[in-house]
Amino acid sequence: MTYEKGGLFGPILRPYLSVIVIENGCCTMRSDLGSVTVKTGQTGILAGRSRFEFAYTRGQSTTVSWCEGFLPELPEPVFHAQYERFAPLAATDRLKKLQNIGVDTGHTSSAGLNSIRDAVGLAVCRTFLLDARQSLSEEKLPKRVLEAKRFMEERISDETLDVNSVAAHVGMSPQHLIASFKASLGTTPGKFLWQMRSTRARQLLIHTGLGHAQIAFECGYKSVSHFSRSLKKQFGATPSQIRREEGFVQASDKDSSVTDLIFD
Repeated sequence: MTYEKGGLFGPILRPYLSVIVIENGCCTMRSDLGSVTVKTGQTGILAGRSRFEFAYTRGQSTTVSWCEGFLPELPEPVFHAQYERFAPLAATDRLKKLQNIGVDTGHTSSAGLNSIRDAVGLAVCRTFLLDARQSLSEEKLPKRVLEAKRFMEERISDETLDVNSVAAHVGMSPQHLIASFKASLGTTPGKFLWQMRSTRARQLLIHTGLGHAQIAFECGYKSVSHFSRSLKKQFGATPSQIRREEGFVQASDKDSSVTDLIFD
């Protein structure tokens, strides 16, 4: 929804929870338990026991999506014991994708659609909580270590990426970067990079049908043999063993042993 000139929506006079994502503009959610102001590119969550309202900045266009839920009636001490406040976060791609899935179900109501919305709504809330924990963990990292970590994550497929190039990007000497990583994460930038690559490669082996050469390329390995040796060292199994033993199944049109399932 876009509120061209801002405005006030509410109050909702019952136990209620909302997760909002602001595409542009600003919204302050207010309840009897407090308030939270969410701005462009952020997501926020708030609950209320007896009163809840949305205040969109007057005279400013705000585009927002939200996931809302009516909470159960609970005795006040129980409600307060379960309640926790969270600051706004940068809206992650996974949370925005879940919001879009919910929005795409439309406005009509049916048992099937409502069950999908319930599942997606719960996933949105759990994703916010996961993002909040990860954000809190990252806040404890020195700014340049966090910048280096994100730089490596974004360029995981670059086989030329090394400690020197990461250090240059964040404006540190390689020795200083290594010392900072050891102090903050208990490992070196080089070991962190290869652990990240092997973890990503394992995910692709289990959850996709990509060939070994493609996975090796996407994860920054210099060759398929290098890819295989690295995973054997990290997980004690070859790529083929990981794929066979940890969940990869061929598509049913390629495997004659798979029979069709019919759902009534």
